[in-house]
Amino acid sequence: MTVSKKKNNFYLLGKMVVLTALSTFAVTPSAIAQTGNDLSYFVTSSGSNACVCNPADPFDPQARMPKGTFKGQCLNCEQRAVKLLSPSEAAPYKPAPGSMVLANFKHKGKFWVAQIPRNAVADAIFQIQYYSVLRSPYSAHGQLRFRLKPGYEAILVPQSKTTSGVPKAVRVRDIVYVANGIGVKSAGWNPISGLIDFYAIAQEITALEDRVIDAAQFPFTDRVEQIRLALTPQQKQQLLINAIHQSDREGTSVMYDTLNRNCTTESLRIIDRTIGYNPKILPQEQQEYFVSLPMGVDFNQAALNRELTSETLNEFLAEQIKKMPPIQLPTAPYDAIVRRGLVNSQSKLPNLEQEFAAEFKNKKR
Repeated sequence: MTVSKKKNNFYLLGKMVVLTALSTFAVTPSAIAQTGNDLSYFVTSSGSNACVCNPADPFDPQARMPKGTFKGQCLNCEQRAVKLLSPSEAAPYKPAPGSMVLANFKHKGKFWVAQIPRNAVADAIFQIQYYSVLRSPYSAHGQLRFRLKPGYEAILVPQSKTTSGVPKAVRVRDIVYVANGIGVKSAGWNPISGLIDFYAIAQEITALEDRVIDAAQFPFTDRVEQIRLALTPQQKQQLLINAIHQSDREGTSVMYDTLNRNCTTESLRIIDRTIGYNPKILPQEQQEYFVSLPMGVDFNQAALNRELTSETLNEFLAEQIKKMPPIQLPTAPYDAIVRRGLVNSQSKLPNLEQEFAAEFKNKKR
């Protein structure tokens, strides 16, 4: 057997292993038929031309689904990309010189205007959330955590004129960039949705506290690894700036794709822009494909309601992987950051469930 054939067989064998693992996490046409769900179940109509979530919120994006079956329909009100405020928009909030001021920062189920000081980032951390139903280094949710320096916390003020019962200002030291799946307002849940181009991506900036709760309550969370990225102080600051700019620039205009545009790919795009890395120059067999699921409000709620089970997800994941080049394996998120030279002896941190043991101890299963 030639070296080339051996290499091809190695990749094919690895791919078969991945597909076999994925087959434990499946949805079948017969299962869908038994529930009585079809595409018409999702279609929703609106009597208004405006996608208004909160008339008293000056930064309500009134977002619509950009493509797909629900194109033009209103996106749900619980997720938003951030809006970077212009100097005139930021002026009423009296920001400190050099601060970034952004609207639609998410914290405790509300949206805030956040002021983030210049040179605030102490650590940039890559978080990898692995699933208990698919124990594989390939299938995971990736996001970016930013730990701010003491005295450089983000200052949040309510952005809705109707907000009541909350302090005038809140300080947050840990913030997270996350690219989640976002669906339309009144579409019913079906696991197929996020896997066949029915979800957009909401590039959110949130408080770490919110992401801890999400990870702890999600029934299929196995663990959340945290890797401190080996970046210079300047790169850490730029990484946060790039995350905010990417969210502001793209909003919810990009569709979710199980392999090519998902939580991990969007986080890595920000990293690559910051460090000047171009993964496209790699040989074909090293091109990156990340297997992920459309984490977000709809997905998490379906899991909590037991509408999403380990038997209801993977035929479509498997079909997506079959579309990859014949000698290509998915990429493990951890391997991707190692490949970029971002892991060193100082990178290992306690897992999120260790850092926030009390929150995870009380999680709902």
